Amino acid sequence: HKKVIYGLDSPFGKDKLTGGFLHKSSGIQLFKSTIKQLLLTEKGERILLPKYGCNLRKFLFRPLDENTFEAIKREILYSFDRYIVGAKIVKLSVFPLGDFGPAGGNSLKISLLVRLTEDDLSVFDVGVTIK
Repeated sequence: HKKVIYGLDSPFGKDKLTGGFLHKSSGIQLFKSTIKQLLLTEKGERILLPKYGCNLRKFLFRPLDENTFEAIKREILYSFDRYIVGAKIVKLSVFPLGDFGPAGGNSLKISLLVRLTEDDLSVFDVGVTIK
């Protein structure tokens, strides 16, 4: 019998008709939601966890070169190892989108291939866009 862990899905209120304002999820969906939240959160945004997040928006106004991409990957790997329990990154990719964000800076696509540590067969993609 496998233990199922539940958590709050994000964004809040996305499924008001079936799950209510605070919708719960489990398994891969819970991990995807948690990883996206980590990638899209800037450090200092969460009052009780001021070091939680990846600070990826700071890279939008830097030159999109190999040094910037490596710094982005280091930031993600550090935060992932610190805050995501039960999963490991198999592959991490960073791509420039060529679009400009609302403030005129670059935009980036972050793509992760993630494996659950308890189940070698559970591999899934997570992606976010930083504008």
